[in-house]
Amino acid sequence: MMKLIVENWAQITVVLGIIGYIIKLFLDSNFKKKEISFLKIQEMKLIETKVFFQSYQSFSIALEQYINQLFHGLHSEEIFNKFRKEIRDCHIDFEYKCMTIKLFLNDVDIQTVEEISEVLKSIKIDIERCIIHINKEKRDQYWDKLEKIKKVQFRKELPSLIKKIETSLRKSYNVA
Repeated sequence: MMKLIVENWAQITVVLGIIGYIIKLFLDSNFKKKEISFLKIQEMKLIETKVFFQSYQSFSIALEQYINQLFHGLHSEEIFNKFRKEIRDCHIDFEYKCMTIKLFLNDVDIQTVEEISEVLKSIKIDIERCIIHINKEKRDQYWDKLEKIKKVQFRKELPSLIKKIETSLRKSYNVA
């Protein structure tokens, strides 16, 4: 056996080199496929994140405009119905975007997105309750609630939740 190896070492080296090259090509193609799919996933995550933030902005701006209309605008059913339709459309869009972005996030971020969604839903419900009681004796109680929404939820709670998502996304993209 040793004599066979010594006499044919050049041919054996060529055969081993060819086998090694084929293995290298196979491994390189597998790594390249995984790298491409990872990059595509990261690209889709970035796109969905952008769309999520746009939807969040639209929904929160619509809610804030509704609150401002309650405080400073006319109180006609036509105006309120216009705002309700806009808020409903923004809410549907936002919930869809929440479901989509959850596909790309870890469990902690998914929970944060759900918290954001719950806060916005509660704001929407509180505003609707205020509209119902706008001409009744419970009006002061709901005006106070609207003040709390403006000062606490829009200025403190929601920005802190959004900041958590931003920080997590920066870490996932290795951005300082």
